[in-house]
Amino acid sequence: MNLVISNSGHAAKPFLDRIHLMQGDITKQEVDAIVILIPQTLEYRGSINEAVQMASGQNMDEFILDNIYKPKVGEVYALPAFNLPAKHILVGILPKFRTDFDMNPSHLSSVIRRVMELARCMLLSSIAFPPLASGRHGYPKAKSARLVCQGITDRLEESFEDIRIVCSDEQMVEIYDGKLRVLGWGD
Repeated sequence: MNLVISNSGHAAKPFLDRIHLMQGDITKQEVDAIVILIPQTLEYRGSINEAVQMASGQNMDEFILDNIYKPKVGEVYALPAFNLPAKHILVGILPKFRTDFDMNPSHLSSVIRRVMELARCMLLSSIAFPPLASGRHGYPKAKSARLVCQGITDRLEESFEDIRIVCSDEQMVEIYDGKLRVLGWGD
């Protein structure tokens, strides 16, 4: 018996060319939906969430408290976009991270997969993701980028035309670029 070793490069993941990495403002994206994450306690914090709340022109905090009751980790909700150029805001629920031990990597990647599944069910074709869960109380930036990219590519399919990862600074663009290239993006 002959042993054959093949080096075919990256595993084939279709539709990676529909992922667009850019530096910009998540609140200015003209897409079907933008994505944010909030903790299970519904405490609305973090620079991305505050920017989305400010740009929406409405009291999103009050809307969330009035319409999301006892959320469970991993659930995803669709909200109106209020005054944002997007049509919807998809809100994923994560646990409140008190210590590093609370940061189970499966929480972030599974909520991103559920965001993609909800978007598919809603017939949305364009979604904008900021660098999620990488703030002061989140995962290390490279780890959160890897988990977000895995969640997106695990559920990427033909119905999605434009998946944007919108970073506010060049450092995050470089981190996401590296994580996406490991998955075969940009080849």
